[in-house]
Amino acid sequence: MKKFDTHVHSNHSHDGKCAIGELARLASSRGIDGFCVTDHCDFDLEWGECTSAFIWKKLDAPKYYENYLRAKEEVEEVKNGSLTLLFGVEAGFSEKGRAGEKYAELIDKYPFDEVINSTHCVKGREAYFADYFLFKSKQKAYGDYLDAVLMSLDAPYPYDIVAHIGYIMHGAPYRDKALRYEDFPDKFDAILKGIIERGKTLEVNFHHETVPETGALKRYFELGGRAISYGGDSHRGEIGEKFDEFATLAKNIGFEGYNYFVQHKPVFVPFD
Repeated sequence: MKKFDTHVHSNHSHDGKCAIGELARLASSRGIDGFCVTDHCDFDLEWGECTSAFIWKKLDAPKYYENYLRAKEEVEEVKNGSLTLLFGVEAGFSEKGRAGEKYAELIDKYPFDEVINSTHCVKGREAYFADYFLFKSKQKAYGDYLDAVLMSLDAPYPYDIVAHIGYIMHGAPYRDKALRYEDFPDKFDAILKGIIERGKTLEVNFHHETVPETGALKRYFELGGRAISYGGDSHRGEIGEKFDEFATLAKNIGFEGYNYFVQHKPVFVPFD
């Protein structure tokens, strides 16, 4: 079975550690057939009227593209086509300000293979940090997050994948951090139906916890959703680390394969 990771960060992300060429070498050594480098672009913070407890490094898009092209050339020379290296970006959604306009400009300027649509900010605050959760119950904090994910489906720029529905758990202070379908069925249904209706792909993300959780994935399948992707979301070179876990989980639910993207066109990979 072809193994492809659609969510990988290099050192062009504020929190990435590995150069693109090093990621290619690591992927080959682990039997990964291909990946899309998808570094963070945080126009939600720069242009979207969102704030964060920490100032992220901005994406240097020209340098990012230049280094991608260099790494791709090296891959093609050394790997003889055995590794597919693609170019993408992770766009942090904001419903306010000029973020959407700026993403549209960026996506039009560069030949991205895929665009990941992510929700990191909720009601103007980066939800990774503790200050977002101050004086909020879990029901309120998570409910607002899911509302923001739903809004992101109508982002005013082209995107392919809806990423890590469960990001909110990373910085949550609650004893039980899990974001379960059963706790927010109406909100999840609106999101999952929205993904299906818009012809987008739902990412199964393995950066920390598996998100969305199994209950939500089963519901997506029940609703008719078939388009999924594997997102390792590696930041320190752990590319493709949990692909086999993804394949087992997806097959057990009933999925017959998964997608990656080339020039925004889905490539379906069947599970063996």
